[in-house]
Amino acid sequence: MAAKTININSFTGMSNLDPDEGLFVKKGVVRPRIILNADVTVKGRLKKRDGQVKKVSLIDGHSMWAGYHAHLVMDGVTLKRVSGNTATEIGSVGMVKSPVSYAEVGNFIYVSNKYYNGIFNPDSDTLSSWGITLPNGPVLSATNGTLPAGTYEVCFTRVSGLNISGNGPVSIITLNSEGGIVISNRPVDAIVWCTERNDSVFQRIGAVDIIVNIPEVEPLPSLFCNPPPYIEHLTHAFGRMWGARGRFLHYSEALHLDWWKYKFEFATDIGMVAKVKSGLFVGCDDRTYFMQGTDPEQMEQIDVGAGAVPWSLCYGYSIKELGDTISPAEKVHNSVPGWVSKEGVVLGNAVGRVFNLSKKSVKFSPGAIGASLYRNKNGQFQFLASFKQGTSGMGLGDTVVAEVVRNGVVM
Repeated sequence: MAAKTININSFTGMSNLDPDEGLFVKKGVVRPRIILNADVTVKGRLKKRDGQVKKVSLIDGHSMWAGYHAHLVMDGVTLKRVSGNTATEIGSVGMVKSPVSYAEVGNFIYVSNKYYNGIFNPDSDTLSSWGITLPNGPVLSATNGTLPAGTYEVCFTRVSGLNISGNGPVSIITLNSEGGIVISNRPVDAIVWCTERNDSVFQRIGAVDIIVNIPEVEPLPSLFCNPPPYIEHLTHAFGRMWGARGRFLHYSEALHLDWWKYKFEFATDIGMVAKVKSGLFVGCDDRTYFMQGTDPEQMEQIDVGAGAVPWSLCYGYSIKELGDTISPAEKVHNSVPGWVSKEGVVLGNAVGRVFNLSKKSVKFSPGAIGASLYRNKNGQFQFLASFKQGTSGMGLGDTVVAEVVRNGVVM
């Protein structure tokens, strides 16, 4: 009996949701259940992937990132800068290995994890501190002077260049009669701030050790602000730095990335913070929310989908219009956040909507932590993701699909 000829004119992307016996989606067009080590071109042809080439040797590589000014990677607890086939050591990022996040602001790159934060200068290849530590409280006593009798509050801020810290502890002194205030422990890098009698507004006094008058010229702008906390998932948006620690979303004061005071609290731990022009996507373990608005005091929290896999965020650029996947319609879309949710690979649009790209074709349950990469190859948008298997397993339909996903399947 002669073999039957099967005519295959083109292929579509894989789908492990189709019945086992299903192969053709229409005459001459095949949709495989598994595509391994190959891509489907825009013309429906299968093309073998290029494979991989080792560029840089690392002992314990993780947390790779690239921006306008630098390409960085962690090797254990050591930050390295990648240039071509060389990774140059920059310095230690804490003493404990932990995923590192980065945010590029102007000519500097902010670096942070749960145990460290700092600022990388790509011009000098150096790390410096981020923020100024708070001073101790002042030690006060009364002296002669012309201050009216009453109660005064005094504090220090530290100075570094043109920057000042938040204030340290507040000390209180009561003058029973007209007099002055002596400060016996002012550090050389500290500025004195003092309230009017029986008042609560701190006014700048200056780098002095005796207070004899209080000019109402410059109120303390960093009142009760702290240095930046050790946070993950850094995002610079709306003039502020944002970052997560546990279930708390911290943010800096506007235009002052060294001053931190406020935070949002969510029900479960945060694993992703992504910015768009109208707000922030915050991916928690249980759900993902859109924080609509650019002013924290006016943001509205909206539930937009399933929880996010930590560290799976990346941004896509020059993405062509994909039907109603991204709205409003444009020729191309830039700074489009994409991540892996508990229900598949998703994109978030500029107005806070989430679109699942894989739900109709690929079924998988990613592990507890992941990594992703966007690229535009030969005009084709590709989102590559890999997942570290969790204690409960990958939850995939079969071992072949599991191997594809673990080794960076193109969704």
